[in-house]
Formats: sequence, C-alpha cells, structure tokens
Amino acid sequence: MKFCQRMELPDPGMPNQSNECRNYFLACYAVSLIQGQTILGTPIRYQTVLNYLKGAFKLLRDRKSSFKSEKDYVGIILSALANYECVPNRRNMITDGMVQWLINASRTQGPDSAMVSITDWIILGRYTGARASEWCQTTQSHHAIIREWPGTPSLAFTRDDFTFLGHRERRLTDGDVHNLTIDHINHVRIEWRKQKNKDNGQKIDFARDDDNPDYCAVRAALRIYLRAIRLGSHPNKPLGLFQNPQGLTKFITSTMTADHLRNCASLVLHIKPDDPSLKLWSTHSIRVTAANLLHRANLLDSYIQTRLRWKSSSFLMYLRNTIYGADAHTKAINVNLGAKEQPKASYRTVQEEHEPILISI
Repeated sequence: MKFCQRMELPDPGMPNQSNECRNYFLACYAVSLIQGQTILGTPIRYQTVLNYLKGAFKLLRDRKSSFKSEKDYVGIILSALANYECVPNRRNMITDGMVQWLINASRTQGPDSAMVSITDWIILGRYTGARASEWCQTTQSHHAIIREWPGTPSLAFTRDDFTFLGHRERRLTDGDVHNLTIDHINHVRIEWRKQKNKDNGQKIDFARDDDNPDYCAVRAALRIYLRAIRLGSHPNKPLGLFQNPQGLTKFITSTMTADHLRNCASLVLHIKPDDPSLKLWSTHSIRVTAANLLHRANLLDSYIQTRLRWKSSSFLMYLRNTIYGADAHTKAINVNLGAKEQPKASYRTVQEEHEPILISI
C-alpha cells in the first residue's frame, strides 16, 4: 500500500488500466523491493520478492484484474534477479586503494610473513585471475592433490609451474634466478597443469612492468618463487607458503586470504568490521578483479576470455559497475558544469589517468 501511495495510485486494483500497465506496475514494485524499499529497509532475495509479489497477485485476482501481458515485465525482472543470485561465488573486486594499502602494510612486515606472501599472490592474481585452488589451501598443514593423476601431484602451483625468461626468451635455471637481478628477467611463464575448464597444461606469459614495479607480475612471481626456495619447499610442492610467528612454514589458506581482504576493505573503504557486506570479499575477488581490470582498460572481450582462461563469455557475469566505470562514463559524456566548452575526453584519456594502477600485458 505504501508503494501505491508513493506512486499516487488511488486504487491498487488499477481497474481502469490495461493488463500491460498492471504488469509494468508490478515490475516497478519488484524493483523497489530489490533495492531495499521493504519493511526493514534492506534489500531482499528472489524468493522473498516472489512472496511479496504473490500478495499483489492475489489482490489483483480478488479484484478480477488480470496482469497477464504479452510483454511480461515482471518475468523479466524476476529472471534477472534469479540469474544474478545464481552467479557462482559472486564477490566484490579489490579496489586500487585496497591493493595500495596491502602493499604499504607489507613494507612493515618480514619478507616471508603471511601479509607479504598473500599480497604477492594478490598482485600476481590481478594479472592471472588465478582461482583459489590454484594457489592456496583449505588448511595450513595439508595441501590438495590430484588423486586421479599418477604420483598424486599438487593441485596448486609448484615451482615447476613457474618459468622465468630472460633476453630472447632464454629459460633461466634456479641458479640464474638466484644470481641475476630483475633487470635480467623479462617474463614469467606460468603453466596451469590442471584447470576447471579442462584445458590442462596451458601456458601463459606475463611481462615485466618497470613503470609500476609495485604492481609488477614478474616481480611478484619472483618473490613467491624465491620465498618457496628460502622456506625449503620441494619443487613439486605448493608455492603458496608463509612463515608463521613461531618460525614454522605453513600453507596460505583461502580463509586467511579472505580475512586479510575483509580487514583491508574495512579500513580502506570505512566499512564497519561487523558489516555483512565484508563477506563479499574472498579469494574469488582476485579473479573478479582481474576481469574488471582488463575490462576497465577497454580490452576486447575475446582478449579477456583468452588471457583469463575462460571457455566462453561467462566472465561477463563478473564485471561490476565500479567507481572506475563511473569515472569513464562521466568523461565520455563530458559532464563539466564549470567550463564553457571542453574537448570530449576519449576512453584513452581515462585509461591514462589511471596508468599507475593499471596492469601492463
């Protein structure tokens, strides 16, 4: 009834309106519920929205007012909501401010600490879009294996999966990596031995970024690689390691990573520690971030699909309406109330503004 009053609808039965009009009105009602215009003032999920609508449907049926229409606006809204809620592991992206906070915080920690180790994987993950199972574990003491493969190898990346390349793609040995500086290492080649998309053994190269060294994939990969050697890890054991305060070598876990991201989001984005929205950051946020960064750089969908190892365009479900998209939108339509006339900004201009925090491929 309150919604009807806000819409200045004298009779919720809408006896003088067409079926299409009633259907459209119910769709608007559904949108208002989705946006949180409810008794408790909070957004609600598909099933609860449907329950609200069932009450409205009953009212119209009791008044012998049909809302069936060739254009089923209600069905469109409900279908979109159902699809949205079915997106697997729907998570927030990691903002530039969050990444910079993690980098700054890491400078105060030891090189093998959990903070530094996780931050390195996040930096690398902004390029690779690695899934949680590809680099971290569920417990600090045991690692997942591929039981159906001979020798039951590690599921997550090992040192054998990282190959560093020098001038003219020369493969560097462990001895080379130890003795050469980053100036001699141009690329890292990462092999995905086992993938969710079944494209096992895929290899992808990532280039060194000297313009933004803090965000460089090669530097992060090198730190991860050398840390594993330093902590005495076997070449075919997982690379996702850290040293705890007791000096013991442990595996990085998904839970640890999620806790770090949520704490970071709370501090950087000023979200209360008990706010449920913090749960929208997890290890899967890394993959979401990788897709959004490439999309933000205005790269083709086919490029994003290939680089981040999707078999289809399903990655589109991970793209978010972010603050960076808002900036680009404003520039694109040249909203500038303070100037009489300004040349239209291209997307390239927006991209250049953010160059220090964009990845380079």
